[in-house]
Amino acid sequence: MYIDVRRGLVFFDQTDRFLPEPRLTRYDPASGVLSPVPGAQADDVVNDVSRDGLGLALASANWVIVRNANRTRLTFLADGAVAQQTDKLLSFWTRFDPSGRYALASAFNGKRRPVVIDLQSGECSDPIARDLDARFGDMDPVDGGLWAPDERTRDAVLAVDCRSGDIRKVKLPLGDLVSRVRFSHDGAVLYVTGANNRLLCCDRDGAVLWSRDIGEYGEVRAGNIHFNEGGTHLCLPLSETPRSNWGEDLIVDARTGAVENAVLRHRGPPARLASDWFGDRLLTHGGEIVDFHTGALVGPLEFKAADREGFPCRM
Repeated sequence: MYIDVRRGLVFFDQTDRFLPEPRLTRYDPASGVLSPVPGAQADDVVNDVSRDGLGLALASANWVIVRNANRTRLTFLADGAVAQQTDKLLSFWTRFDPSGRYALASAFNGKRRPVVIDLQSGECSDPIARDLDARFGDMDPVDGGLWAPDERTRDAVLAVDCRSGDIRKVKLPLGDLVSRVRFSHDGAVLYVTGANNRLLCCDRDGAVLWSRDIGEYGEVRAGNIHFNEGGTHLCLPLSETPRSNWGEDLIVDARTGAVENAVLRHRGPPARLASDWFGDRLLTHGGEIVDFHTGALVGPLEFKAADREGFPCRM
């Protein structure tokens, strides 16, 4: 799935087992309508959407075999038409630059250093200077760059220009390797978790606003950071804790770092958390909507399909 609550974008794909039909589709959260994605193949997944909303960076959900080697089919759509497609890389993620003309793409080339793809010419740059993983980072809402953990150096985050591949290191006093990076909705604040179970809130220069030791609850590991739509609270899922083998979901005041609730998980339903959702809600891997603050089950996603004339009809 690809979900951007701020822009109202929701895409589900064949890896989301709750879909009525396992294929890439766009979902309208207001009406429940599922609609096809023009130019996409059924087994594609969405890696990124350009800032203007017209470009889609897609990848095949499964590897393709090219000359007896595993590769990924990367497809870049512009307003519903294929702008570029390549199967030369074994890739796990792609991110657009702010203009939508370039994309930074991971490349499993031994050192895992990404390359920049020119989406007009199709040319790939040489690998950039550092290895990194965008799946544990976040896109900067201010300038559209990628911020990702520095996998080699403690107390550091890498800010990457997705057009040039230039890298700037941002230092912050975490005390260990960074595991996960997430921006506030306005980009003014950065939330970071570390291998030492600390949750850090800092400004864009790395100055600490507050710090919280999560070790008293359990291990953070590389779990995601979820927000409610208003950005007032964050949810930090812990995969396993002393109180529950199924883990807990910590509800944290984003302004102060105070833990307001620790939601005990049990064997589902509901399933484990998958993504932010609209309002004070979260979405699970089982297609269930739960209350952000209490974890209570609100209900399943409702699905409709568009009929031939484009009007919604129930599935």
